[in-house]
Amino acid sequence: MANIDTLRVRGLKWLIWGIVLLISPGAMLSQHRGGRGGGGRSGSTGVSDTETKEEKDFKRAAAIQARPEQIVQFPQLTESDRAAQKAAQDLLRLADSASQPDLFHSTESLTSAVEDAQSQNQDFLQSFSDAQKSGLKVFAKKLAKANSDVTKENKALGRELERSKVDRKQIVEAAKRLEKAFSNFQTEQVAVATEMGIQSEESSQ
Repeated sequence: MANIDTLRVRGLKWLIWGIVLLISPGAMLSQHRGGRGGGGRSGSTGVSDTETKEEKDFKRAAAIQARPEQIVQFPQLTESDRAAQKAAQDLLRLADSASQPDLFHSTESLTSAVEDAQSQNQDFLQSFSDAQKSGLKVFAKKLAKANSDVTKENKALGRELERSKVDRKQIVEAAKRLEKAFSNFQTEQVAVATEMGIQSEESSQ
């Protein structure tokens, strides 16, 4: 009787092992196709079809990284920005008391300095590679909008000089608007430089 029970137990074990062996190849194949360790893989090769956020960020950073000549160029651009800022401050300081010829000279100096800063900025943007243009598209769009605002306010200030009767108050208001627009323009410049890995004086403060 004991031998019969033993045979039954052994038979049951072999039956279980047989079922496992029959199921295992299909299960293993399914696991292989589904990918090891979860989703994100496809095909029998197990090669990833997607990139992690870290991988994408690394590739983008490498693509938009500033070249040596751009790193040299940016401080020259910020120097022209400072010249425009100083011209704006000089005009606002002298507007109430300066003679009309001095007021004209100060206003013309400001508009010229702003145009020079914009020209330097344009040269910097034109140095971008296709990869930089693509990777910095959002930042460049904001900078372009800020540049457009500066152009608008600079022209408005220039028109004040063309009036037959110069209104000091209007010139001051126009200069203030231009200074505000230019300050925003500089902020967007620094944002672009920071993305490119350029450490500017403004971003380090």
